[in-house]
Amino acid sequence: MLGIDLGSNTLRAIEMNEHFKAIKEAEFVIGAARDLSKSKEISQEAIERLKNALKELENQGFELKNAHAVATAAFRKANNTEAIFKELKQEFGVSFRLISADEEARLSVLGMKNALKNLNFMEKNLAFCDLGGASCELSFKNFSQSFDFGIISFYEKAKANFKSTQNVNLSAFNVRYFLKNSTNKKLRLEFLLKDQFLKHLAFEALKQSSEALQKLKRFKGRVVVLNSGVPTSVAALKKGIAYQNYQARLINGTFLRQNDFLYFALKLSKMSKTQADFWVGKDRSRFLIAGAFLLFALFDRQKLIVVDEGLREGVCIAAQN
Repeated sequence: MLGIDLGSNTLRAIEMNEHFKAIKEAEFVIGAARDLSKSKEISQEAIERLKNALKELENQGFELKNAHAVATAAFRKANNTEAIFKELKQEFGVSFRLISADEEARLSVLGMKNALKNLNFMEKNLAFCDLGGASCELSFKNFSQSFDFGIISFYEKAKANFKSTQNVNLSAFNVRYFLKNSTNKKLRLEFLLKDQFLKHLAFEALKQSSEALQKLKRFKGRVVVLNSGVPTSVAALKKGIAYQNYQARLINGTFLRQNDFLYFALKLSKMSKTQADFWVGKDRSRFLIAGAFLLFALFDRQKLIVVDEGLREGVCIAAQN
């Protein structure tokens, strides 16, 4: 069976067997959410990238007409979604289905649970977080909510309202206070970030994620399961795996800490474009940095486990049940 997740930033496809094991998979950066807040439409450039991705899937032997294909946040917001889906049906024979935020969260959790099962991970009281290009889904026992921020939408909004200001120099007292109170996120960011735009991005992430953070405080467990591009990229870079050498099996089950997201953002911000493209993929770094700040803001002392399974796998599992 073939599952396709057409997200706000990427298109991900997977062919699975009857035991829900991957046979082959593919991923393409589409950038559907880029400039969406201004135009209210998926751009022609994104549509062309989407078509090129589907052509490549055909070339790789994926049977698109048999796909269980779903689309998420950016396509829920865009005014031209219906026209795009009609065009793709005519050209490729693939039928995309627009799903609600609630269904997206439910299917993503199905995929993540399947990954944990394959890892023989026995913890039962879990929270699940799926940070996409235009939305963030957070789920745990008796709670599920989609929040209106994602790595692309957040970055573009933060960039639009950025105004350059003078950096604040910390006094010797503040430095000592920082060293003794390193759980204070604002103080840590003030101390560590010298670049004005990075500091602005990080502080905007604290504001943007505040509602989700308050909801997460209801979760009484200790383990949060993460999927999507930001945590998988953080896990890969931490293991020294370049973008072209990325394989899901190499990062599935990787544990991360809150600080890993902050250090990832700092490390990536200091790379040249050539270095960043090598390690995390072409033109992805600015959005990954934004997403890393969001996840740094969202979590505190939870134990974070990364899996590279989610919506596309969940679609396949749901289709068979």
